[in-house]
Amino acid sequence: MRSRLILLLATLGLLLVVGAAPRAAEHHIRVPLVASDNSGVTGFVELTQLPHGSHLVVVARGLTPGTTYASFYYESNNCTEPADLLGTFVGGDDGTGQVQGKIDDDLDEVGSVSVRLGPGYGTLLSCATVH
Repeated sequence: MRSRLILLLATLGLLLVVGAAPRAAEHHIRVPLVASDNSGVTGFVELTQLPHGSHLVVVARGLTPGTTYASFYYESNNCTEPADLLGTFVGGDDGTGQVQGKIDDDLDEVGSVSVRLGPGYGTLLSCATVH
């Protein structure tokens, strides 16, 4: 009976420690891109923490083939400026597109990521809330 109690307490203690780990300690995160104003543009964003910055991947669906889009990342959690350009990409024949690259910001410093009509800071089509 006593050994079961010790095992139970140890398990609970471990769960509390793991559950209390800060979000900043995350190494990888994947969040959905949510369409803005019924644009139909969805997809997902993946961020992976690197030693000096992060690797950011944006995969978008519902794009117009041949149209240029731009992806930006933000400190805010709602895709509002100030913004940093990740890159531009063109909608493929199947309506998908992607862009990826290394950014100087750590994973916990990125609040949101957008897909906009490009090549500049055009109409917001989709936003992913990271933090």
